[in-house]
Amino acid sequence: MEFLTTLWMPILVSAILVFFASFITHMVLPLHKGEFKKLPNEEAMHADISKVPPGLYGLQCPESAKDMSSPEFIEKCKRGPSGLLVVWSGPVNMGHNLGLTFLFYILVGIFVAYIGWHGFGKETTEYMYRFRMCGTVAFACHGLGWMSMFIWYRYGKFWPNFIDSMIYALVTAGTFAWLWPKG
Repeated sequence: MEFLTTLWMPILVSAILVFFASFITHMVLPLHKGEFKKLPNEEAMHADISKVPPGLYGLQCPESAKDMSSPEFIEKCKRGPSGLLVVWSGPVNMGHNLGLTFLFYILVGIFVAYIGWHGFGKETTEYMYRFRMCGTVAFACHGLGWMSMFIWYRYGKFWPNFIDSMIYALVTAGTFAWLWPKG
C-alpha cells in the first residue's frame, strides 16, 4: 500500500483534471452533440413505458436461449426493430452520478499508480517512459469497455467515446509523469 501514500497526489490531481476534461468533452466540444434523440410521438410512448418497472430491456428479447433459434423469434427479429431500453425511476440524479464518476476517475488513478509502482517503481526518472506506461493503463481503464459496448449493443457513438478515452488517458499520463516522485 506504499504506492497509495506515495502517489496520492497524482491520483487525486489526475481525477480532478479528467473530471474537468470530461466536462469539456461533454458540454463544450460538439463531440456528444445529438447523441440522444427524442422518440417520435414521445407522449404516447411515455404512457406505455411509464407502466414498465425500472430496468434494462431488450426489444426482441427471447424467453430463453432455446427460443433464439425458434422460427417465430427469428421472424420477429427480421421484422424489427431491435434494441435496448433503459428505464429509470424518476429524474437522473446528476449530483450523485457526477460524484460516482469522480470516484471512478480516482479508481482509475489508483490502478495507474499500482501498475506503475510495481511496473517501474518509484526510482524511474524518464518522463516519457512514465507517460507511456501510465497512459496505456489509463486508456485500458477508460477506453476498452466502450469497445465491448459498441460491439454488442451499438450503444452511443464509438468515436466520441474513443476520443474521450484518449483525452482522459493523455491527461492521466501527463499528470502521473509530471507528479511521479523523483528518485
